[in-house]
Amino acid sequence: MALTDPCKSREPRVIDNVLIQKCIDYQYPKGEVGRLMREEGIAMEEIQEIRIEYMNIIRIDHLWVMKGLTKLQLNNNYIEKIENIHMLVNLKELDLSFNRVSKIENLETLVNLEKLCLYDNLIEVIENMDTLKNLTILTIGKNLIRERENVLYLRKFKKLTSLNMAQNPCAEAADFRIYIAVFLPKVVYYEYKRLFETEREEGARKFETELRNLLRDEEEISAKIALIEKEKADAELHSVSFVEYLNTRHLFDSMFAEDVEGRALLEIGEDVQEFYEEFEQQFIDLCRQVFESGQKHYKIRQTEIEVYQKSVEVAIKENQNESIAHMDVFMQKKKVLFDQIKALNEKADNDLIDESDYFDKTDEISEKFNEIVHEVWKCLMKLELQLFEQLEEVNSNLERALTDMINTFTEESQALFSQIRALEVIFSENLGDAGGRYMTQAVITDYRGMPPSLKNIISDREALTNAIGASHDLHLQVIDNREDTLNSRAKGWLTNFVETLNKDEITRNRQKILEINHFLDIQREELEELILKPIVVVDMEDIEDFY
Repeated sequence: MALTDPCKSREPRVIDNVLIQKCIDYQYPKGEVGRLMREEGIAMEEIQEIRIEYMNIIRIDHLWVMKGLTKLQLNNNYIEKIENIHMLVNLKELDLSFNRVSKIENLETLVNLEKLCLYDNLIEVIENMDTLKNLTILTIGKNLIRERENVLYLRKFKKLTSLNMAQNPCAEAADFRIYIAVFLPKVVYYEYKRLFETEREEGARKFETELRNLLRDEEEISAKIALIEKEKADAELHSVSFVEYLNTRHLFDSMFAEDVEGRALLEIGEDVQEFYEEFEQQFIDLCRQVFESGQKHYKIRQTEIEVYQKSVEVAIKENQNESIAHMDVFMQKKKVLFDQIKALNEKADNDLIDESDYFDKTDEISEKFNEIVHEVWKCLMKLELQLFEQLEEVNSNLERALTDMINTFTEESQALFSQIRALEVIFSENLGDAGGRYMTQAVITDYRGMPPSLKNIISDREALTNAIGASHDLHLQVIDNREDTLNSRAKGWLTNFVETLNKDEITRNRQKILEINHFLDIQREELEELILKPIVVVDMEDIEDFY
């Protein structure tokens, strides 16, 4: 029975497993090839392309079953929202043309997307595509984009070479094409027609002032972003010493970030600004001292760890060399015994020895072999036990040394944080005195010229006291939290480091024991195989004679 053509259905629907399977069936080739492909089937996760067109789809769903998709066509439907495609991380082409989409959204995870078609929808703003760094082709014509400044959003896409914004309200202006040419210098084709250098030059002349201002603003933004990224990179680098951002004014600014009353009180006058600036400088200097202490102790710890690692490497190497020496002796003895068995095998092959004598002699050799196996096993296990105990002691010594180092560092940082808190106390006291004087002066002048932010604070003595107290408490909380973070991370690092150290040594020890036993098991198997070889040959000859 023929499958019902989903293209003929006129009822609104959502994407489900049945619909997906039908679309896959319609994509198979015609004739015998298609029939065979249907019989064999294809796993959903292996499908790379699918067309779900002209099917009155109102909602995207169920595409998680095809995580391998690289091309998805959903054009000519009734889709109102871009959703439920975040799992299609391999997607390179997405076509949502001729739908009812009103907003660009939920594309953050589609970082491999190269071609995006949104033609004939209801989109008003170009947005939410920051992660689409590989975008090469964008078709967003016949939408509702009115502001041509939306074009500027596309400057961030360095790989964008083809753009279509035709039939948008903003594109009706006669100079829109040269606007595209000058503000999107990487775009080669607009409305599928090549942009010429003359158009870029014309645009540069017409929009000279706007372009110059834009480039200046972008340069400032880039500088700020570069500074932020550098701070983040430095913080990541310094996080191993637990003092990230303490070489900057970050902690100081954090105190006032949420302190509305504190910022308002800074507007009291010049005398406040004077001791505020002194407080700021001393505070930042102490933070830098904490930072330098962290860096210093980090280098000390790293030196200790490097010395430890070298000593461990030497111990393991020496142990390994001794083990190899024992193995060499064993292999020499093994060769002698195996040569004896091979000689017996040769006699057995030539019927120069009967089966009884053969097994008597090989039993004697087997006994000697087991003795040398046991002997080398004892030597290797003894060496491994010595190494394990040696490394256990070295690990304990390192743990004690690192514990002392962490304690010394935290004690130094605690002393510096105490000085920082003392500075804050002095600042709050000075602020209280200045606030009192300012309140007295404000009463005399009937509050004339007072900044609006101070009116509620200076209204009475209690309000002023409460504001200064709240500011002081908030500052101390920020300082305490940073100190707690430093201490907890330092101690947490020590705990994790020691646990990993011990765990790795136990794993190494167990692995080594398994290797020793496995090696000797193989030696025994080789012996058994060598001894039984003539018997197997005889058995095969008996079978051949039987037939």
